[in-house]
Amino acid sequence: MKAPGTNCGDLSLDTLEHFQRSIKVDLIMTSRQQVMTCRREETVADIKKRNKGKFSYLPVVDDEERIVGLYNADQSCESDAQQEQIGKNFIPFSEVVVIGADASIIDFVLTADKQPTRLVISGDQVTGLVNLTDLQKLPVRAALFALITRLEIAMADEIENEFPSVNAETPGWFGYLSKGRKDKILQTAHGAKDNDGFVSYIHFSQFSDKADILMKMNVFTESKGLKTRFKTIRKLRDAIAHANHYATSPCEALKTCETVKSILQLTNHLIANSSEK
Repeated sequence: MKAPGTNCGDLSLDTLEHFQRSIKVDLIMTSRQQVMTCRREETVADIKKRNKGKFSYLPVVDDEERIVGLYNADQSCESDAQQEQIGKNFIPFSEVVVIGADASIIDFVLTADKQPTRLVISGDQVTGLVNLTDLQKLPVRAALFALITRLEIAMADEIENEFPSVNAETPGWFGYLSKGRKDKILQTAHGAKDNDGFVSYIHFSQFSDKADILMKMNVFTESKGLKTRFKTIRKLRDAIAHANHYATSPCEALKTCETVKSILQLTNHLIANSSEK
C-alpha cells in the first residue's frame, strides 16, 4: 500500500508509460517517397556521385522497385573498391533491419546502437525509413521527457514510501541532504503553503536531490557508477527541456540511446523495489 503522502503512485507511472509508448516511430520516419534508393548493379562510385544528401543508409530496390535490403553508404565512402557493385555488400531484407510503424520511438532507441537505421513497415509495405539523425525531431523529445519524468516520479515515490512523514521537526530524508539544500526546499515549500500551493516536500526537491537521497539510502544494489548515471540523465533532461542538442551527431545520438537504457533500468528497479514492500 502506498504511503499517505504519496501523490503520484502506480497510476501516474502507468499513464506516463502509455503516453510514452503512444508516440510511434512513424512520426519521425522519412517517408518512402522521400528516401533515395539504389540498385544492386550500381557501383560504389555511382552511389557516391548520386548521394548529394550524404545519406548514411540507402534502401536497395530490385527492377520492380521492391526493397530488398539496406546499403551502408558511409561504409562505401571509406572503400577503395569504387567500381565494386553494391550488390556484393549490402544488408539483405530481414527482421533485423525492419521495425513496425506502430512501434514506439523508445523501442527504436533501445536497439539503435546495434541497428542505427531501420526500414519502417506497415502491413505488407515498407512505408519509410528511420535512423539516428531522427532523434532530434520533436516527437522524440516528448517521448524522452515522459521517460525521464516517469523515473523522477518513481524516485519520489520510493523516498516518500520510506519516509511518509517529513517536516522541519521530523526531517526524515532531509537528513541525506546538505543544510543549504534542505533550507532551500523548506523555504520554497513554506512559500507554497502561504499561497495554498503545497503538495508535499518531495515535490520541491530537484532531480539531483532525489538522486542523492536514493544513493545514500542504498536503494540500488549496483552502486558503481551510479552518480555518473544520474548526472548523465539530468544533463539529458536539461538538454531536452531547453531544446538544446543531444543527438546532432552519431556519437551524441548513441550516448542518448545508452542513457535511455539506463533510465529504464533504474525505473524498473525502483518499481520492482516498491512492489516488494
